Amino acid sequence: MTQPAQTKNQKSSIQKSGNGSEKLIITWDSVDVRKWDAWMERITPFPIEQTWCYGQAFAGVTPYHPVHGVVYDKKSPVAIVQVVEWDLFNFIRIAKIVRGPLFFDEVTDDDKLRVFELIYKRYSFWNFNFLLWTPESSLDDPNLKILRNLRLRKVVTGYSSILINLDQADELLLDQMDGKWRNQLQRSKKQGLKIKLAHEGETLSWLLAQHEKDRKSKRLRMPASSFISAISLTMRNKQGTLIFTAHKNGRPISGILVFKHGATATYYVGWNSKEGRRLNANNLLLWSAIRELKGRGVKWLDLGGVDGASMPGVSRYKLGLGGNLYTLAGSYL
Repeated sequence: MTQPAQTKNQKSSIQKSGNGSEKLIITWDSVDVRKWDAWMERITPFPIEQTWCYGQAFAGVTPYHPVHGVVYDKKSPVAIVQVVEWDLFNFIRIAKIVRGPLFFDEVTDDDKLRVFELIYKRYSFWNFNFLLWTPESSLDDPNLKILRNLRLRKVVTGYSSILINLDQADELLLDQMDGKWRNQLQRSKKQGLKIKLAHEGETLSWLLAQHEKDRKSKRLRMPASSFISAISLTMRNKQGTLIFTAHKNGRPISGILVFKHGATATYYVGWNSKEGRRLNANNLLLWSAIRELKGRGVKWLDLGGVDGASMPGVSRYKLGLGGNLYTLAGSYL
């Protein structure tokens, strides 16, 4: 999938920070995917929404195109942000920032505030720009005051998920699990299930077909299979797509999809048959994924969102795996 051609709003540009300070500058569309992926390895945890392939997937299935901003202090990168933009009639621009900006180590609070200002300069309301901004910030983040100073108001409540630190021994990970979840895992190990790992091809097509059936029949608020497939297709590292399937008597009864991006991974799709649920196959699949990811140097696993209102059963299941529940501040307009 190729990157869309640059529009007049996408041309590489440089902006300097306000308040009389020229310490920080932001450049737009001045880096390539290799540099972005290298920075993705440095910033952990790294949300999938800020990966290069996620932006390309957006361009593949929506009218939006990605732009990439980098904030520098002299020659050192301070922060990065991926924005998706939709240009209407050559004078209206709709933009979304999802879980950005992301900061490198040892950034002062003052510099963080200037980073927000630099990003917002690109999207002046008076120039017919409309920006929906979901920062990678918790509810108590003091830097949120800059959004209020910019007269942005919260319009969507915060997204919640669970982050598991994989940089610890298996025994500690097992101890953090809910007792019921851990017992189901132990039972599933005795069911004679064969676990297989694939990265693309028929296995991916099969799992996404099951996902799409469930998404439509149950009216789930989840990404469409076409978008998920686009993420996989645009990843530079084809082994970044990991599909784990559980087989009983030679046929698949359960499957999960995990995306690896840098030292972070995101659990993105899960499907279970009736037999798979009876045998607790997904417990074994997730545990197999955790051990595989640890072997590949992954430090963090994001369980891909919890929503007690629309999917209470799935949320309880994810909570049982352990880890730290987090909630972002929300989306601002």
